[in-house]
Amino acid sequence: MREKLKSLWLTETIHLIESQSGRFADQDINRQVKAMPTSLVNRIVMRATLLSKQNGLYLAQKVMLRSIKLSFLLLLFFSLFIGSSLTFGALSQNPINLYWALFSLLGVHFITLIIWLCSLLFFSRFGGSLLIHCWLWIAEKLYQKKTVKQLVPAFVSLFGYRIHWLLGFVLNLFWTVILTSALIVLLVLFSTQHYSFEWKTTLLSADSITQLTHYLGYLPSWFGFSIPKDEVIKLSEHALSAGDIRSSWAIWLLGVFIFYGLIVRLFLMIFCGVIWMLSSRKLKLNLDDPDYQILARQLQPLVTNVEDEDKLGEIRWQLPISQIEEGHGIYLVAVDIVDSWKPATIVPFYGFLNTREQRIAILDYLQLKPAKKLLIAIDTDRAPDRGLLNFIQQLINKSQQSRIWFINQGKQFHNWQSLSLPLANPNWLEQDN
Repeated sequence: MREKLKSLWLTETIHLIESQSGRFADQDINRQVKAMPTSLVNRIVMRATLLSKQNGLYLAQKVMLRSIKLSFLLLLFFSLFIGSSLTFGALSQNPINLYWALFSLLGVHFITLIIWLCSLLFFSRFGGSLLIHCWLWIAEKLYQKKTVKQLVPAFVSLFGYRIHWLLGFVLNLFWTVILTSALIVLLVLFSTQHYSFEWKTTLLSADSITQLTHYLGYLPSWFGFSIPKDEVIKLSEHALSAGDIRSSWAIWLLGVFIFYGLIVRLFLMIFCGVIWMLSSRKLKLNLDDPDYQILARQLQPLVTNVEDEDKLGEIRWQLPISQIEEGHGIYLVAVDIVDSWKPATIVPFYGFLNTREQRIAILDYLQLKPAKKLLIAIDTDRAPDRGLLNFIQQLINKSQQSRIWFINQGKQFHNWQSLSLPLANPNWLEQDN
């Protein structure tokens, strides 16, 4: 499967999980995505990819695809066995009953072909093949609990009617392998064994058998598979041992088998495969979905003058930070400190990060321009709770070098010390290293 389709599949899976269980904690991932100057669809897909790697869904998809490929290979080998069994069953007696052998070789093929065509035309929700169900059952046993249950429903939701062409391609591929294996064994046996041919009937006359033989051999005769002469057909009510008669019946049988069996499945395999590839290339996310509409508003780009390719040229601007002074990537910020505090330093001071809007602004800015050096001023009267520590960690992650500056020895000083954070004073910002 192409990487684009796998990414869209992951995106739809994330969408399904979030519609059922609520949004993921995606603020930092959204910030990373908004910093990318690309289209809306790419931002949505990138967000889903990052979330999938974070929560294990990306690995679950890999496990599922690996299991499906392995089960596919197992069924291909099984198809080789089925094909050879068909031939050995059809040629189990000598002399060979021509029409019984033909039914043995092509009977199951025609029955499954009719079932698949009916399911495709009239029963769109029916898989239409025992081989397909076996394939999916084996794959499920291989990946067991190592995947996410929403992956399969998301795949169905994303690809919709296109799945029928994928299943048709796989099914006809299996049958192409089965019939190819049967043909190879048939050629080997005809080349190494003496077989005599006869036809038997209770209801039909010799003339009916002759007409039926001509009807079946008409199209294969265009490709060089000759039809036995009428007198040979009538005399073959009893097995004849003449070499040219045996050869003419063998060629007729091969022609009918190849034309009505192998070529039919090969054509259907190619036809379904081409439609699947063409239709899957046109696959797009349904951006009219209300959830995607909300996500689109939340993923507006951070950088200015980014043209959203998905909105037919509509240009959107967003200036997350306009008041910051350039300081060669060296900044001082104050977290949860009263506005009356004045830092005694000459390095650029971004300001106080006491509100949600201020914190979002600095994180957005550092996402675009990570700091070379960042000094985080902390008031140790403030308890080191989980939310504050998480914000400090986000600041650290978006800086090449970062240090903590305790501006006092407050009530929670010992608790802050126990965290073993990298400490420094404002002089550290002015140093060259």
